[in-house]
Amino acid sequence: MQSLFNEIRGEIFKFIDTPISLILTDRKWYSISQDPHVRAEWLIYKYGRSHALFHAVRLGNDFLTVDVVQALLARNALISRYFVQRLLMHFGSYDEKLIELKIQHNVNQIDYERIRAFQKKLRCPWASNLPLPVFTKLITEGYNTLSDQDLVIKGNDMELFHFLSAGPLVINDAPQKLLQNLNRIEDLILKKKFVPFPPRPKPIYEDTIEYIQSMQARAHEDYPPKDGYENSRQLNVVARAILIHPDLVNLWKKIGYHEICSDVNELVMQGALLTLFPPTPPTNWIIPDVNSVVNRLRQLLDLGFQLTGIVMEEAFHLFEHRLNEIGDLLLSSFREIRRESKSTIASSCLIQTMKPERNHRKFDLLEFLINRVDQPEVALESALDHYNVTFKFDVNSLRLSRMRSLSVHSNFYYWVLKKYGSNSRITQQCFDDILESRIWIDLKLQENPGLDVPEHLTSQAFNAICSIYLEFCNDGIPFKANYLSYLKLAENEEIIRPFFEMNVPIIFDLERNPKLSFDIIYEYNRPEFKITKITQKHRRKNNKVIKVNKNEVKEWFKIFKNIYYDHVPVSNTSEVFRRYLEESWERIISSQNLEINDEGY
Repeated sequence: MQSLFNEIRGEIFKFIDTPISLILTDRKWYSISQDPHVRAEWLIYKYGRSHALFHAVRLGNDFLTVDVVQALLARNALISRYFVQRLLMHFGSYDEKLIELKIQHNVNQIDYERIRAFQKKLRCPWASNLPLPVFTKLITEGYNTLSDQDLVIKGNDMELFHFLSAGPLVINDAPQKLLQNLNRIEDLILKKKFVPFPPRPKPIYEDTIEYIQSMQARAHEDYPPKDGYENSRQLNVVARAILIHPDLVNLWKKIGYHEICSDVNELVMQGALLTLFPPTPPTNWIIPDVNSVVNRLRQLLDLGFQLTGIVMEEAFHLFEHRLNEIGDLLLSSFREIRRESKSTIASSCLIQTMKPERNHRKFDLLEFLINRVDQPEVALESALDHYNVTFKFDVNSLRLSRMRSLSVHSNFYYWVLKKYGSNSRITQQCFDDILESRIWIDLKLQENPGLDVPEHLTSQAFNAICSIYLEFCNDGIPFKANYLSYLKLAENEEIIRPFFEMNVPIIFDLERNPKLSFDIIYEYNRPEFKITKITQKHRRKNNKVIKVNKNEVKEWFKIFKNIYYDHVPVSNTSEVFRRYLEESWERIISSQNLEINDEGY
C-alpha cells in the first residue's frame, strides 16, 4: 500500500511547476523529490524530452546525479552532438586566484578593467560545476548514443547549421544554397540529433536599474552564452531556415523535438509577415490580399505554429507606422484564421500592447485597436484589470515594499487621460495606480533624505511617475475619500497641494481658482495626442466639474473632523499634511455654504 501511495505522490509531483514549496511541507514529499525517476518524469513533463537534459544540467549538482541522467535516458531524453559540444565548452571552472593575481600585478588600467569584467562573467556558467561522474556519464552516453567515430566534439553544430542554411547570404540567395546543403542538414538533424538549446525566458519587467542592466547585458549577447540558453541571434537563424524550407520542422519532430514550434513561434510568424510586407518594398512589390496572407500563415499553422494574441499584437506593433496601409488587411486576415470577431481580436491585442515595457512613443496602435472594439471602455477596464491597475498595498505594507512603480507605462495613462477625460471611470482607475506609486516614492525619500531618486528605481521611471501625477492633477482628476489614508503619509507639498487647493474647494463648494495648475519640473516628453471629434465628445462628457452630493460632503466632513481632532493617531499624519488640513479646516467651518448641526454637520 505504501508503494502505491509513493507512486501516486510521484505522479502528482510531476505536475507541480515549482515543487520546492511542496518538498518543504513534510519528509514524505522530500523523500519523493529525491527519487531519480520522479525527477526525470518531472523534467520531461515540464520541459519535454528535447530540453530535459539541458535543464537538468542548469539546475546543477544539487539536482542532477548519475542516476537522474540514467533515468532521463531510459525515458528517451534526447542527447545531441551539439549538447556534448556545449557541455565541453562550459565544463570546469577558471582559476579565480590566478585571475586575482593578474589583477593585482597588472599596471595597465585597460587590462585591469577587462579582466575584472571577465571575472564577473565567471559566476557559475551553465555546466561549469557539474560533478565529474555526471559529466563523464553524459559524455560517455553521448558517444554511445550517437555511435559516431567522428563525433567532432570540438565543433559547433549551431554554427554549422548557420552556414549550411545559408545564414550569411541575403534572403534572395539563401534558398538555393540551403537546398544544395539539404542532405547535410538532414544528416545533422536526423543522425547528429541537432536541436538548438531553449530560448532564454523573458524577465518580468520592472522599472529598476537592475532590470535595465539585465536587458543591456542581453543586448550584447556572448556566444556561447554563460547561462546556456540559446541567444535570439541563433534562434533567428533557425527561424529563417524554417521560412525558407518549412519541412525542416518535420525533420525535427521525427527525432522527438516537438518543441520546435513553440521555441521559435514568434520569430517564424513575424518573419513570415515581414516577407509578405517587406520594410523596404521593392519597386515591383504588390500588396498581398487577405487570401495570400491567410494561405501563407496557414502553411505554418499546419506545421504546428500558432497565431497567438502575442503574435498578432507584435505584428500590429511591428507595422505601427503602416497601419493606415495594411492594418485592416492584417486584422481581416487574423479574423479569417482565428474565426473571431475583429472586436475580440482588437481587445486581445489591446491587452498585449499595454504591457509595461511598451513605451507608447506614438498612440497610433492604441487608436487603431480601440477604434475597432465594440465597447471601448469595457475593453479598457478589462485590460487594466489584467495588469492589476489599482491599489496594491495598504498604508503599512506600502512602506515595506521594495518597489512600487506603475503597472503600465505612464504614456498609456496619459493617452487615457487625454482621450476619456478626468472623470471617466477608467481614468480614475489609472490614477489609483499613479497615486500609490507617487506616495511610495515620497516614503522612500523620507527614509533616505540624501537620495534624489529611490534606490533601485530608474531616474526615467521617477520622472514618469512624478510628471504623470501632476498631469492628472492639472486636468482636474477628482480625489476619492480612500486616498486620504495615503495622502496623510506624504511630506512633499507637490503631492498634497492638488488635493487641498483643487479638490477640497470643489467638495465643500469653497472659492477656488479655476485656472490653477502646477508646474511640472520633471524631464519627460509625452507623445502628441491628436484631438478628434470622438475624443472631444468624451472629454466634454467627462471633464465637467461634478458637484459633490450632500451625503458625500457629509462623509468628507466627518473624515476631516476625525483627522483634525486626532481621532486618528498623529504618527500616521505628516506635518505638511496637517498644516494644509488645518488651513482648509478653517475655511470649511467658516464657510456659509455649510450648515453644521450638533452631530458635526
